[in-house]
Amino acid sequence: MRDIEGLYGREQEQVQLGRMLAMARSGRGSAIVLHGEPGAGKSALLRDTIAGAADFRVHGCEGDPAESELNFAALHELLLPLSDRLTALPAPQAEALAQAFESRSDPVDGFLVGAALVTLFAALAGEQPVLLVVGDAHLVDAATTRALRFAMRRLITTPVVLLCALSGDPAQSGWDRLPTLRVGGLSDAAARRLLEQRWGVLGALRTARVLRVAGGNPLALRELPVQAEEFAGIAAGPVTLGPRLAAAYHDRIAALPDAVRTLLRLVAAEDRGVLRVVLAAAATLWHTGGAHLGGAQLASAWEQVESVGLLVVGDGRVEMRNRLLCMAVYDAATPAQRRSAHLALAAVLTGPEDIDQRAWHRAAATDPADEQLAAILTERAEHTRDGSLAAAAMLRRAAAITPDPLDAGARMAAAARLAWAGGDIESARRLLDRAVERIGTERAAIAGGGLAGLLEFVAGEPDRANVMLLHDAAVVDDRTAAELRALAAQARWAAGHDDAVPMPMHFDTADFGPGPSLSICQLPPAPLVLLWGLADRALEPFTRATTRLRNAGARAAAVFMLPQLAIVQFANGRLPAAEATLADAFELARSVGTDNVLAHCWNLNAKIAALRGDSDIVGDSIERALALARPHRAHALIASSYWHLGFDALSNGDPETAYLRLRALAQPGHDARHPTYARLAAPDMVEAACRIGRVGEAAEYYETIRAWAIRSRADWAMSAAYTCRALLSEDERADHYFRRALAVRRTRHDLNHARTRLLYGKWLRRARRRGDAAEQLRTALESFERMGAVPWIVSAQQELDLTGRAPTLTPGTGPGSVLTAQELRVARLAAQGLTNREIGVELFVSPRTVGHHLSRTFGKLGLGGRAELADIDFDNGLRISRQH
Repeated sequence: MRDIEGLYGREQEQVQLGRMLAMARSGRGSAIVLHGEPGAGKSALLRDTIAGAADFRVHGCEGDPAESELNFAALHELLLPLSDRLTALPAPQAEALAQAFESRSDPVDGFLVGAALVTLFAALAGEQPVLLVVGDAHLVDAATTRALRFAMRRLITTPVVLLCALSGDPAQSGWDRLPTLRVGGLSDAAARRLLEQRWGVLGALRTARVLRVAGGNPLALRELPVQAEEFAGIAAGPVTLGPRLAAAYHDRIAALPDAVRTLLRLVAAEDRGVLRVVLAAAATLWHTGGAHLGGAQLASAWEQVESVGLLVVGDGRVEMRNRLLCMAVYDAATPAQRRSAHLALAAVLTGPEDIDQRAWHRAAATDPADEQLAAILTERAEHTRDGSLAAAAMLRRAAAITPDPLDAGARMAAAARLAWAGGDIESARRLLDRAVERIGTERAAIAGGGLAGLLEFVAGEPDRANVMLLHDAAVVDDRTAAELRALAAQARWAAGHDDAVPMPMHFDTADFGPGPSLSICQLPPAPLVLLWGLADRALEPFTRATTRLRNAGARAAAVFMLPQLAIVQFANGRLPAAEATLADAFELARSVGTDNVLAHCWNLNAKIAALRGDSDIVGDSIERALALARPHRAHALIASSYWHLGFDALSNGDPETAYLRLRALAQPGHDARHPTYARLAAPDMVEAACRIGRVGEAAEYYETIRAWAIRSRADWAMSAAYTCRALLSEDERADHYFRRALAVRRTRHDLNHARTRLLYGKWLRRARRRGDAAEQLRTALESFERMGAVPWIVSAQQELDLTGRAPTLTPGTGPGSVLTAQELRVARLAAQGLTNREIGVELFVSPRTVGHHLSRTFGKLGLGGRAELADIDFDNGLRISRQH
């Protein structure tokens, strides 16, 4: 479809209008009325249709409020370019038109005017199809409306198309007898694309608030002041619209009775939709005379807003059917009218459960400075039951009405800390920056609990975060200082410094308490847990901490913990649980805007994909992870990416590439250098180096893992050291080392243990001990099959085949499988009708990668295209189930 000034999500309307043009080209005329709210995109659709009518003769006119009472004013505009054609009309028709356009009082024969239009447009259509476009048709004078309606009924067999666009209900206009097409709000996906095209990437919570207010209205998505504070994630209540949007709704609002405007303003001010509160406030407002209206008018206003669908009332709720209109009514009100609405709401919120809302509405109605009310809001923020974001909004409002600038800055910094805890990173940054401007870095650190370093830790440079956390730890209270120093140590680890965070050997007994940062700092980074061989002991405390954070609404801390938990679950062989946790982490990381956490997610996504043999996903995920990690010099994340790239290459039988990727983990000066990952990847590096004949370098890396095994006594490290020693042995001692590697490992069903059995089986086969080799290889194969580790299944099966004692391969997992696991997932989703973009969102890959998988799938299955996937029986051997 053509993209006219950012025309998004109008494919169905474009198809229908394009069909009308096609009908005209074949000799058939038609007319349609586009109707919808102001700013819905009717004019954009008209322009789009005109752009697609290059072979048409196009004439148009616009309704004008100043001319809506002048007969034939719009028709005069429409026919003005055709003045030379009017003389060719039959005399009575030409005279009728001339009389219509003259300002004399003689009555005009409407029939002759309509007949003149039929004659004129039929003559023009004989030369080429005609497109008539009427904008703001609700403002077109009645005489023109009748004449065009008359003509179009008689031009059905003539290539003439009439398009009208009007705001409001066509049934209440003169165009009511023509076919109509409602132009409603955009879909959520289209609205998001338009919003991003207009404003760039916004925070998830800000985006959600903008989408809620706009209701899919394209003009609103373009014109709302989305960067204003009213649209922050922590904001609540009505918003300002901006001049162009307010002007678009001006006439609609002016046409509403006073009582209806007052009621809509009250509903917008209340914003939560609690019917009892709105009813009581409306009665109070009318009873006190604040609206200068009586009870009968109130009842009439309720009936009117319900009958025309402006509000929907029921089940204790009052819903704004058109939120944008209600906000426009509130925005157009005078300050006194807004204050009266908020005061009426505050007056009826008398219950103990209404304390927070009462204080909020009092603050909305107060003067710019009121310390007493600001203190109340501050106190309520400490006791709010609605979560951190509600408390942050309350403190932000308190800061706005605080007369003392130092107190205001401190409240702003405290609001920033609460916004961070609630997951609104964007608001936290903005509020903290404003607080620093007012009270300085040190006071902001005290009031915000070292928030600057926390923000840098989850979304910025680890080295910088380390410095900031230690700086703030020197000025905050002792408990907070201990937390900040612990996080600073983690930041140093993430930056790749050699003095890695020491493993707290009793972390599984930690008391996480209510503080979100306390849960983070008491648990080490998950890779350190793996390094020290404590993955099995870590599962319960990591799960407990994550659950507590999520239940407490601490979104920012929870999103940091989720990928850590997923890594521990993966290390314990709980792949389905790890994938579910990873999906949650992706969703939350995208919503709160934490680059480092999102990079963690992409790295783990790559690891899982590498296990399953989906190298395309590995490459795509690592590309995304590095794009996030490299600008922040997050060496731990970069190292993780290189490890997974090396593992993927090794899994797919490319030891040379694996060697090149893995050696970067210990290479001085390389941005992937990291001591923890160099140790974790040492077994992979030894295997890759041995397979390409770099035995000397393999021996060096063996010394790395041997030294760590001696220091840590971690069973995985001891097993890995024995395995590496076996790979480097050229005689029968390899048998001893392989058996020791299998014996010292506590966990018998993880990937490393299965890989050791595979390597041992290979050695046994080469030593002509085929029976012993088959036993090891069968056990390895069973483990790989349980994990869905496709490349390793293939390798184990090939080795087992060479022993002459191979079992039948599990269907769908071996080298003879038609599709890879990821190709199968993509094909299933495509068969359900999902687009490449939608499949990409579902599987965390790019649309380009989805297209690559589909093209390979079509080739393997011999399909001509996407539509034929519907004929495939995915559950019965990929048979074609087409019915003849």
